Amino acid sequence: MADPGSSLARLWTADLFGTPEQPTHQSGFWRPLVLLALRAEFWLTAGREAPMAWLGHVVTVLLHAAVCVTLWRMLLALRLDGATAFLAAALFAVHPVHPETVAWLTSLGDLGATACAWGATALLLRPGRPPAVTASAVLLLVAALLFKESAALLVALAAVLPWLAGARVRSALLPPAIALALYGVLRALCFSRGIAAEAWTGPTAASVRWWTWLSIVPDLLRLALWPGPPSPLRIVPAATGWTSAGVLAGGAALVVLALLALTAVRRRATAPTFVLLLLLGTLAMLAPWVRFPVGYPETAAPLYERYLYAAAAAPAVALAWALQPLARRSRLVVAVGAGLLLLGLGAVTASRAQAWRSDESFARAGLVVSPRSPSLWTHLGVALLETFRVDQDTAVGQEALAAFDRALQIDPDAPLAPLDRFIALSLLGHDDEAEEAADRLLQRHPDEPMVLVNLAQWHMGHRRWEQAAALLQQALATGRAPPSAATDLATCLQQLSARATPAPAAPRGG
Repeated sequence: MADPGSSLARLWTADLFGTPEQPTHQSGFWRPLVLLALRAEFWLTAGREAPMAWLGHVVTVLLHAAVCVTLWRMLLALRLDGATAFLAAALFAVHPVHPETVAWLTSLGDLGATACAWGATALLLRPGRPPAVTASAVLLLVAALLFKESAALLVALAAVLPWLAGARVRSALLPPAIALALYGVLRALCFSRGIAAEAWTGPTAASVRWWTWLSIVPDLLRLALWPGPPSPLRIVPAATGWTSAGVLAGGAALVVLALLALTAVRRRATAPTFVLLLLLGTLAMLAPWVRFPVGYPETAAPLYERYLYAAAAAPAVALAWALQPLARRSRLVVAVGAGLLLLGLGAVTASRAQAWRSDESFARAGLVVSPRSPSLWTHLGVALLETFRVDQDTAVGQEALAAFDRALQIDPDAPLAPLDRFIALSLLGHDDEAEEAADRLLQRHPDEPMVLVNLAQWHMGHRRWEQAAALLQQALATGRAPPSAATDLATCLQQLSARATPAPAAPRGG
């Protein structure tokens, strides 16, 4: 996003986790509106760190507000009472599961997708809508999919809800179907879905992935109600059969939800159907229909709060629907109770948001829940190392080194910890230990460009130009080296050339 050589056209066709050197064939996630939105923020702030952070927070909060408004409008169209519809939207607004999505600047995908999809659904629920409104809804549904692929669930609900509200089947199905078709054509024309081999994490056996998914269903439902301690990571062990923890409970929960959803659909109960299909659809979107990257290698299934952003509306809408009879008899009682509940939830949500205020707090919050995660220990070390670069506080540098040591103690094969530990040793001036760490890195990763480039830069700092040049040439030969490698190599060759050129003789005196 910040690379000056990446044009808007390149961002439109890039993988979300691509690099300037390899923009596609990374994760298979095509979310061009996320990359373009981040590029717009970068341009508006000239790439300055603090202004971009502030603007990023403004954008995420405004998108979250838009989601809440569209939820309120959608519930009104589903014939919920005005007061209870407002209560549901307000409860959704302060749900404690949201900080990971709203306070984390790169979580534009869930926010943008939900705002566009629910906005489109509210338009499609308008009785006797003109063609221009239908066209706008179709465009919003396409935009939702361009923000995040999992918006397919919300697009499907945009077809079901108008039908439940009384629209004809053709009128309900046609706009979402057109949106899905347009998205499919755009994806086929603009994006290559290849996934890098190293992107795959979690169990390789399909049966283990399905058992593991069943085992996390109870936790996902619990998180949608009350997420508990904030954490970017909850370690999920692989499940191997019905006897594994959580599998039977997960299967039973799916059966109960499916039976309740069928009953609600038969009765044309719009709000309960929305709640049940939203939960079931969210669980289905996380099912391993194909193998996909789940993020941290120590996690066997995706258990992240951001995946439950839209699903958090389910308990809020269910409560509002259940309170409708009471609200008709005594609005004051409901209003006072709702106000107290919102204040309590708001305080909890505000405190949870602190976990996402920095890389260090992000890692420490995760380690409270998952203390044996080598990835989080490495993440903490990197955050502390960045602080050490600025403050030059030796104690902070030593703590970063200890974090990398802890990651390697838990998992000697932790992918990034050895390189980061070497960087910490070099920055702290522990040259002997850094030399040993460099030798081990070369033995284990002789063809890894990032390892070669970092070792070369270390040699450059010690004016060992020949060793640095050899490593940089080796990195460039892989075809995956960062752009800085060519510049560094030119510097090394220039220094070697200057060393080889004899100095001109001093003139003799008269």
